[in-house]
Amino acid sequence: MASPYELLAGLALLREKKRRAHQDSHLELQEWSGFQVQVGKFTCLIPSGQVEEVVTPASIASVRGVPAWVSGVIYCRAQLVTLVDMAALLLGKGATALPGRAFVVRGSEEWFGLQAGQFEGVRHIWSDTPACDPPQDTSGDWVRYIRQWLLLDGQPVAVLDAGKLVSALEVGEIRP
Repeated sequence: MASPYELLAGLALLREKKRRAHQDSHLELQEWSGFQVQVGKFTCLIPSGQVEEVVTPASIASVRGVPAWVSGVIYCRAQLVTLVDMAALLLGKGATALPGRAFVVRGSEEWFGLQAGQFEGVRHIWSDTPACDPPQDTSGDWVRYIRQWLLLDGQPVAVLDAGKLVSALEVGEIRP
């Protein structure tokens, strides 16, 4: 008779084998890490694979004649980075980002620093993390930048496609 430890080890191996088989047959998000942030009243994840660097801007240069959701510019990795207040941009709220971390995302020609109201930490997402429907009060143009909704700790969490958002900013698809 197998010991309980051997049974648990066997179950863990079977689960890993199942996860890898599932991973090979699907191109959806699998095992990844993301930065959990608050954007307005929504909890969101920015996949870490889309972020070049996380910075705390020491000095932000203001820019005139830009939309209200542009917080300014910073210098990072020898690049000029446009800081974007995500709540103001996506939800149409006034400037809401607290001066804090910016998640630097490289576009095809420009770099953007996505600022959120609050950084809640790094989350690791497994392939068996349950997906869920968006909350009922979720509406607006910003939902097209959501890759999927996950159920984490009993709460719906939006997975933002930062690459798609930055591409839209670069081509001028998002207007003030």
